[in-house]
Amino acid sequence: MKQLWLMTALAILLVSGCSSNSANNEAAMDGESIYTNKCSACHGENLKGAVGPSVVNMANKYSDKELLKILTEGTDIMPGNLLTNDQSKIVTEWLMEQ
Repeated sequence: MKQLWLMTALAILLVSGCSSNSANNEAAMDGESIYTNKCSACHGENLKGAVGPSVVNMANKYSDKELLKILTEGTDIMPGNLLTNDQSKIVTEWLMEQ
């Protein structure tokens, strides 16, 4: 009987853990949230750079297509594929508006 309760409790914990991860992933699909979680450590919370360069006024430096390529493929210094394709598109749109 104790094993049944233990298995039930573990199953509930597992299911609740999976559902909370899904909710967090869905909630973080706006440009600012993705940038904060994935990019700000190098490019700064204020977009003005840290270890990596500033990403202020990207629309004056790049086209949407060029910026998306940088996010997807990376550069000599920044690795590519740090974001999913959808995240890269969302962050590109968001950065072009900043």
